[in-house]
Amino acid sequence: MKKRSVLVTGVAHEWGGRLASLLEEDPDIETLIGMDYRKPDPPFKRLEFFQIEPHNPLLAELLTVARVDTICHLLFEDAYNHLEEIFDLNVMGFMDLLAAAAAGETRRVVLMSDTKVYGGSSGNPNFLEEYAELANKSAHPYVSDRVEIEKFADRFSRQNQTPRLTVLRFANVLGPRADTAMRRYLTPPVVPTAFGFDPMFQLTHEDDVLAALVHAVKNDVPGVFNVAGSGVMPLSQILRIGDRTPLPVGIPAIRLGNFLFQKTSFPDSVPIAPEFLKFPHVGETVRMREELKFVPARSTRETALDFYEHMRLARYMPKRFGIESDPMASEQLEQYIQTRRRDAGLLFELMEEIRGHGQEE
Repeated sequence: MKKRSVLVTGVAHEWGGRLASLLEEDPDIETLIGMDYRKPDPPFKRLEFFQIEPHNPLLAELLTVARVDTICHLLFEDAYNHLEEIFDLNVMGFMDLLAAAAAGETRRVVLMSDTKVYGGSSGNPNFLEEYAELANKSAHPYVSDRVEIEKFADRFSRQNQTPRLTVLRFANVLGPRADTAMRRYLTPPVVPTAFGFDPMFQLTHEDDVLAALVHAVKNDVPGVFNVAGSGVMPLSQILRIGDRTPLPVGIPAIRLGNFLFQKTSFPDSVPIAPEFLKFPHVGETVRMREELKFVPARSTRETALDFYEHMRLARYMPKRFGIESDPMASEQLEQYIQTRRRDAGLLFELMEEIRGHGQEE
């Protein structure tokens, strides 16, 4: 397989940082570059980091001189309020990134998206295929920004042959580590639900998200793909698995609560848009399996079970108050041990050689 030169955006954020750490260990990735508007906390082993935004005019030149053939765009801010600064980063930043990729002759762009771009509607079929119409209007900035990005990506792909785009629409990401809207929604002991509704949900395990991103980076398969664990479950069944108590609330009350919270610095009272508590947005995953050639390791049910099992075990874990090892210390310790073992081995060989000479005399 040809060695790849990859640029990952958002490496100071969760998905970009975790993906970059995986790609660092991949021998097929020859050059790995990361960018973000803030510095990442954990140091990387071989990633070249640049603290820049997608608007930077030197980005196209960077792509050219580094011969970047693949960009994995993961820089996206999940905002609850309609802020111009966030829109500029999410939507306008993606536009500038594609322009730089075209100017820098980058062949491929992998984009992380969400099945929520279909919107929650009573007219949704049981399974939404990738060519389904996207939500034209959404009151939630997360959804509206994702929709704008995808619409621009679609127009760009129709008008330009390169870079080719691979869009992964993940369904309701959940896991013990990932900070997602679905995790924030399902975590409290009492979970608000829409009175009179029990929509079907798909879940995608956080490990499968990373596995799908790695797969898309390493395999040139352009197109749009829904990505989700197999099977669907009603919301009520997911809550029963987690021993959560549903609190049926009228949709107008949920919307009012979210509206009031959006006027403060606090997040929404319900971290997912209310329409998704009424109607399903289940993506068809045939193209994921047959064209992308990717199959998630965990089903929707297995993802829910794993999430709530980790939460149950976390109650028994000791609380840490700053007593924590340096992540780099283990690597330094391993290098020290290997060095001492090598030195000890050389000393043993030297002693054996001296002993052998003594016996000959």
